[in-house]
Amino acid sequence: MSGLRNLSANHILREVERNQFEFDNLATKFNVKVKGDNSIGLKGQLRMQNDSVIWVSVSLKLGIEMARVMITEDSVKFINRTEKTYLAESIDDFKSRLPSEATISFLQDMLVGNDIQFNDNEKFKVSIEDNSYKLASEKNTFWVTPKIFKVNRQRTTDNGQQTIIDLIYDNFQEINGKLLPTKIILDTNDEFDINIEIDYTEVKVGEKLEFPFNISKKYSRI
Repeated sequence: MSGLRNLSANHILREVERNQFEFDNLATKFNVKVKGDNSIGLKGQLRMQNDSVIWVSVSLKLGIEMARVMITEDSVKFINRTEKTYLAESIDDFKSRLPSEATISFLQDMLVGNDIQFNDNEKFKVSIEDNSYKLASEKNTFWVTPKIFKVNRQRTTDNGQQTIIDLIYDNFQEINGKLLPTKIILDTNDEFDINIEIDYTEVKVGEKLEFPFNISKKYSRI
């Protein structure tokens, strides 16, 4: 027996909403492992301005930058230092390449462990699994940690009930009175076949940030 109280889906969702991680500006360093046939370990920096900008720089462990990404409300830009190429396109074109909606708020919520999939029209069934509240709808399933009411896992499926996105959140730390997951594991089994593990370090909020993004004229557009 888990000993957890029986709670309604609406009660759990209200508590999750109340415990969302909020920020104006956020900056963190991170370590990332990209798993596959040839697993690699990288490090990077993430900077975000709420509902406005996501900026990411990814480097080799030696500190040599490999790539830089900047996503805004209307555009996506990517620099590949290794290939000396860059991409620049509208956010609408970018959305069509992803298995879920790719608004700036959606992506930021995913990066801080907020409830990226909940909407008012979904009907959830509540059960208890692995000492968590499990909320399941037709396409989305969430596992919520009791007491802190933070999502520790969320899964999105297609109409055939095949997993498209599996997100796991762990190592929660208190930042300015709110809990932030400092470990995120992203796994997909669709055409993208992604498996990424991210560990945040040196998280800072509220500081003035810069988002440098200069593309060399020597780089080719893709």
